[in-house]
Amino acid sequence: MIYQCNSCHRTTFETVCPRCNPGVVASTVQAGEQRLTPLDPSFYPDFQYQSKGFLKDILGKKKEQAQLNDLLNNVLRKYAELKTPYFTNFIHTSRDTAGDGGDEAAVPGARMDGVYTERELFREVLIRRGFDELEQLPTLLDKLLLTTAFNSAYAGFAREVTRHIRPDLAGTLRSWIEEAGTSFRADLALFFFYVWENDIDFPEIQFNPQAASTAGQPLVPLLNFRSALGHCESIYFDILVERLGSQLEHFNPNRFITMYLVDATDGFQFEAFLVEIFQTIGYDVKGTQKTADQGADLFVSRFGKTMVIQAKNYTNSVGNSAVQQAISAKAFYGCDDAMVVTNSWFTKSAKELATTANVRLVDREGLQTYLDDYNQKLIEIFQAEAEEA
Repeated sequence: MIYQCNSCHRTTFETVCPRCNPGVVASTVQAGEQRLTPLDPSFYPDFQYQSKGFLKDILGKKKEQAQLNDLLNNVLRKYAELKTPYFTNFIHTSRDTAGDGGDEAAVPGARMDGVYTERELFREVLIRRGFDELEQLPTLLDKLLLTTAFNSAYAGFAREVTRHIRPDLAGTLRSWIEEAGTSFRADLALFFFYVWENDIDFPEIQFNPQAASTAGQPLVPLLNFRSALGHCESIYFDILVERLGSQLEHFNPNRFITMYLVDATDGFQFEAFLVEIFQTIGYDVKGTQKTADQGADLFVSRFGKTMVIQAKNYTNSVGNSAVQQAISAKAFYGCDDAMVVTNSWFTKSAKELATTANVRLVDREGLQTYLDDYNQKLIEIFQAEAEEA
């Protein structure tokens, strides 16, 4: 099975995130501490028998396992029936999909205070449609929503990666990494899972056949995965070297965008520049009306997720207010993520608030990285024009 870490949001085949918990053995971590979302909900630790000791296992494991299997089958059947449209549509339309599960601890139904979250109402919708397990397992809704969101992200990734598949693994990885850039490091497990799920025959990749049905069995062993990641780094290094060589050969200073030109733009021009930047690196981009935008300057989407962007063309450091605007816009528009982009720098307090609220910050250095990718596209255009001439 493949998992998504709820802390760093990267994917892994391990039952403990190797990035957030380096060197930690999965068997030493309690089920509730793992903080991983499986693509298949049957792989949640809640549905796996936990050993209670040798003697108790002999006396009670068979009966308890049978009870777990019955519960699992009922939950998965109802989830399959209600996933489309209820779960899927809820994660795309609700502003309240990433809660901490506190609402689910309350008794379902009306209360005297008359204040209900969308998640609480959604839980009641499901209970009234026969999903009564949500009354006995109050944290189950949160987990099923996380799995639904992970499935949505994987579906978007699968659509994108399909066009990069070549007859051989090396050609496939190069095509994918050329477009993905550094995101290949976070998405390599998704790539391997896609290859496995679609029965694509690359002899270099050996999958564990037991992983499809056995919890704790990684689809690709960690050592092999790290070796593959190293191979991808070599491919990415070669791409960077070739790009630099091409840049040196085809550089045209009159047609390139530099950070100094960005600094000279006004607010609207800066937003228009960001539209071009994000379109160039593979996002679908939509601007907002210039009035009453509720703190949103741009909306970008990729892999089925939407992100709201607050653009700040400043000469001074960007403070908390920009981050607060991004937080408000994310909630108001029901976006999955929020970002603040500036040609300047962020204050310490802005960084602290962004970390707490899970808002992505792109400062002058990060914007330069986006700018490099944009200029690389121009290089490829210059090179194509030279070859045609």
